[in-house]
Amino acid sequence: MNRRLKIAAAGAAAVVLAYGAASWYAGRVAQQSIEAWTLRANEEIKANWASDDPPPVLRVDDYRRGVFSSHVRYVFEFHDDQDAAQAVTLQDDLRHGPWPLAAVRDGFWAPLAAYSRLRPLPGGPWQPWFEAVPEGRAPWRADSRIGFDGSVASRVTLAPARTADQRVDFSGAAVQVDYHPGNGETVVSAQAESLDLRDPDTGGRIGMRDIRYDGRTTRSGETDLQSHQQLHLSRLTVRDPAAPEVRLDEPSAQIDMARTGGLLDSRVQYDLGRLSAGSQDLGAVQFKASAEQVDIEALQAFLVAVDAAQADDGTGAMAPDDEQRVRAALVPLLASSPKLTLDGLSWTTPKGKTDLRAEALFRPVAATDAPGDAGALVERGIRQVSVHAGVSKPMLLDVLRQSQADSDNPDMTVALFSMLFDQYAGRLVRAGLLREQDGQVQIDVSYADGRVTANGVEMAPDAFIHQLNATLGLGE
Repeated sequence: MNRRLKIAAAGAAAVVLAYGAASWYAGRVAQQSIEAWTLRANEEIKANWASDDPPPVLRVDDYRRGVFSSHVRYVFEFHDDQDAAQAVTLQDDLRHGPWPLAAVRDGFWAPLAAYSRLRPLPGGPWQPWFEAVPEGRAPWRADSRIGFDGSVASRVTLAPARTADQRVDFSGAAVQVDYHPGNGETVVSAQAESLDLRDPDTGGRIGMRDIRYDGRTTRSGETDLQSHQQLHLSRLTVRDPAAPEVRLDEPSAQIDMARTGGLLDSRVQYDLGRLSAGSQDLGAVQFKASAEQVDIEALQAFLVAVDAAQADDGTGAMAPDDEQRVRAALVPLLASSPKLTLDGLSWTTPKGKTDLRAEALFRPVAATDAPGDAGALVERGIRQVSVHAGVSKPMLLDVLRQSQADSDNPDMTVALFSMLFDQYAGRLVRAGLLREQDGQVQIDVSYADGRVTANGVEMAPDAFIHQLNATLGLGE
């Protein structure tokens, strides 16, 4: 071999050794990242688990790391509704960087620590899903690019699926997940054409079209985070053989959450879009609610206590021991002075609007001063509760008229309802418990420090109940 060939061979060998070393190092970085992600996932599950039952656990069952590739098997263990232990298995075929061939084939040329191809394995709870997709295909697959800085970009493909009993008919979906370690941000977007669910026992069906989900979560430190989640459909239909089809056009749901230390602020909003039943146009419905200064650990402990409480002899009352556990869990929950708000529940049609708003402010109750009864403890913890309600008679009559369109005498039904509405609303208006304003009959009621204020008039709770019953003719 001449000198030039020897130099070329030595250079090629050096390149191969250098790339092998780089690939081995990339595999080591990927393994460290995977172990860290697994640990963080289990910590997150445990921190948000509100049950006495053991939380689900994700573990690395087998990790075989080579120079250019690794094979990883994960097991996710949990208990089902019957408290039976279940496990699902995932297989990850990992190609090490800095330029994994699988990533290059997919058009990604930037240096990577690894390129991951994750898929479920048959058996266990996965098996019905495997049987619902074309033979030989996994129900889903996740292709992920793992950067040397810990960043992850995942493309998840869910296969079309149809169960043999036609309970589920799914078009398939595409999901994109991007994680940026610099600012702790995770961005998720998902799209699916359709999802149909069927109950073969009743013949009922639920259909969803043009499904889109977008989410963004930013973490700061161990506990602090901000999150925005949004789901939108072009149409949601509910079919029941015994009733007209219910259809929601352009419904959406939105959840915003901020956690600082152990306290959580959250807000939810549901827009049901245009609601119709058969040929009836029922207008638009919107729901908004929020919770502020909620102690996460105290809330979880309270939910566990309530879930464990058992009714006593069918009377609807909790057993004494259960009530004491619920009472004990209420004290720390009230300590953060939480605020619960129904920001708005509104139903709007061309004929008018009916709406409801409410707010509840709570205050700490010292354990030494807390009443033994859980209900009395909640009452002492109330700083203020306020409610506003406004009802549009023209709107209600219009909805009633449409719902009675196929009956023998719809006008008689509408006239009877109108008469009863005027009779009882008129009594309450004359008693000062209701007022007429902006095409509605409205009421504003608040409770604080043992006193009720109704439309600006303050009275004792017993007096308010007595006046309400007397006005409506309900007696004592």
